[in-house]
Amino acid sequence: MQSENRSGDQKRSFIEDARRSQIVAATIATIAEIGYAKASFVQIAQRAGISPGLITYHFAKREELMKQVVLTVHDSMDRALTARTENADGYVSALRALVEGFVHYCAEHPAELVAIGQIAAAARDAEAARTWSEEQNARTLTELEDMFREGQQAGKLRQFSPRVMAVTVVAAMEAAPAELWARPDTDVSEYARELADLVERAVRAA
Repeated sequence: MQSENRSGDQKRSFIEDARRSQIVAATIATIAEIGYAKASFVQIAQRAGISPGLITYHFAKREELMKQVVLTVHDSMDRALTARTENADGYVSALRALVEGFVHYCAEHPAELVAIGQIAAAARDAEAARTWSEEQNARTLTELEDMFREGQQAGKLRQFSPRVMAVTVVAAMEAAPAELWARPDTDVSEYARELADLVERAVRAA
């Protein structure tokens, strides 16, 4: 009997997770189509084919939903970039894989990038999401700095300020979504390769 109860709990948890994922996906699509300001629970519910009350059951406040959108997109991006970099055989190849992977992710997930970009720029009810996003960016910069220092100590990267280079590389990567959005006919593979070439020439040892 206890086993049946646990099975029921697991099933309910799975259903709830699936519903939350559905709501997050609908939120991303709604923001990408009509903008953050107009993405009300009513609009999101219509796109998801559910009632607004079901959204408030899973996310009591709009702020909670927006934070979950940011968490979901960053988690998806982290998995995609990890898959590209985990087999890299050196600092330069890992950096190239990171840069190219990010560009390709942006091209493959335009709605997600639009959504988190608008959330990050929003006020009040997106404060928690924006704060978390800023913390993620700070973590990314720290990880890049550490990688650059290790590469320099190993003699694989030239001498430069790890902080300045990390900020520069992140800024170059963050410019990609807007460029790809504004120019949908861009050759994504070529763009990714060119950007990776620039970064590699900037960091590699002579």
